[in-house]
Amino acid sequence: MKKIIILCLLLLAGWQLADASSLYRVRFASYPEKIRAVFDFNGAFSYAVKEATQEKIILLLKNCSATADISNYVEANDLIVRYFEIEKQGADLLVSIPLGEPIDYQLFYLSDPPRLVIDFGRDFIKMVSGGMIADGIEFLKVKKGSADGSFSASVLKIDPRKTEIEPALAQKQKPNLFESFINFILPWKKEENRRHFFIDKVSTIVKDNGGVAGVNGTFFAYNGKPLGALMIAREMVSFSINDRTALFFDEENQPYIDNVYISSYARLSNGVSLPIKGMNENRDNDEIIIYTPAWGEHTETDNSGIELVVSKSVVTQINIGNSSIPEDGYVISINGPEVEQIGDFVKVGEKLDVHIKVVPFSSSPKTIMHLISGGPRLLKTGVFYVTKYGEKFRSDVANSRVARTAVGIDRQNQLLLVTVDGNHRKNGKAVNEEASIGATLEELSSLMLSLGAVDAMNLDGGSSSTMVVKDKVVNHPSSGSQRRVSNALLVRPKI
Repeated sequence: MKKIIILCLLLLAGWQLADASSLYRVRFASYPEKIRAVFDFNGAFSYAVKEATQEKIILLLKNCSATADISNYVEANDLIVRYFEIEKQGADLLVSIPLGEPIDYQLFYLSDPPRLVIDFGRDFIKMVSGGMIADGIEFLKVKKGSADGSFSASVLKIDPRKTEIEPALAQKQKPNLFESFINFILPWKKEENRRHFFIDKVSTIVKDNGGVAGVNGTFFAYNGKPLGALMIAREMVSFSINDRTALFFDEENQPYIDNVYISSYARLSNGVSLPIKGMNENRDNDEIIIYTPAWGEHTETDNSGIELVVSKSVVTQINIGNSSIPEDGYVISINGPEVEQIGDFVKVGEKLDVHIKVVPFSSSPKTIMHLISGGPRLLKTGVFYVTKYGEKFRSDVANSRVARTAVGIDRQNQLLLVTVDGNHRKNGKAVNEEASIGATLEELSSLMLSLGAVDAMNLDGGSSSTMVVKDKVVNHPSSGSQRRVSNALLVRPKI
């Protein structure tokens, strides 16, 4: 919490009594960055701060009175400063100023004409602990204000030494009665609805994986495919986009935030290397894509390429498309110049190895167990570092004010999972509920710094932003309810 700044000038040194002066007017003015209150007097006066807390300021105006038209209750009509109470106390005046939020302020005296000026800032942050939800997991509610308004945030403060933290994918759900009926009478619909990745509520993903709490994860496509690097229990699910920032954990559950580059190739028995462009995504022309069981049972590719089915590092089949993906292996799908020569390079029964190397830009963990990308970066070694242009994010992510989800690491290597509420919408219209206005990336960066983070990054936001604690949604999703998402970042106590 910032310290309250008080500029308290004692006029007429030694509290020498001046001729009695009168307060005859109170004025207010609002500016983007502050609220100004001005007390006008008809003569010189002296003042002191009798009390100053996060909730109230009490000023003592020495040897002063108030004219008859000064009310005991003066409305300011602002969320920060709602009103002033002015009362006579012997020969002096007391001015009580309740504060709506724990803001900074300054007092100063101007002599021509005599007046007392108080400038109230609009920046504040208020944190309230919701207690420990499990060993090593604390929940907090935060409110942060600025010149543009205020927003509410939910925070999970996690000790990695006492918890397990990992990303998880949404799982395929059994069709409900209606869906089963449609699939029965319209069997081609079942084929149309076949997907490789799935979407579900954050609460369901967390519960399905034994989590006690969690937030939504990285960006995803309409079909549920993660848009960025994802690794779960050392198994790669998807590759990175534009080397964007990622959160990852080593084998000791130590967290890191860094940009990552992924290099991958298949090494044939004759020494030839095939560069792999992507993983578990649709194959385009002149591409080599690797498919793992995370994609599904079949590659669903056309017949324009060659596919090597690999089980336990041995080529078991060579097909022209739509290969079955072995549970203990993968399929390398090739389209491009290599297709015509692959028969000379590879035979069934030969050994084939795929090498996938995740290269962090500046950190050096021995082993990466889990990884989830997002971006842009928000903080780097305790300094604002918003890389929205370098990581090539669209304007709806880079420049909007929306609900946000972020992850940070503090100086004690504790993990911070954060959701910021946007303006809740109902039937397409904004609903003002003491409105949380959402945050820009720069404001999100400032919030993470206020929470003690030294490294931080953005995750998927907008209507995806969701935090779940013990099966309950604890933030206010922008759409009014949970959006179904592709993946989540969850936490559970260490067994």
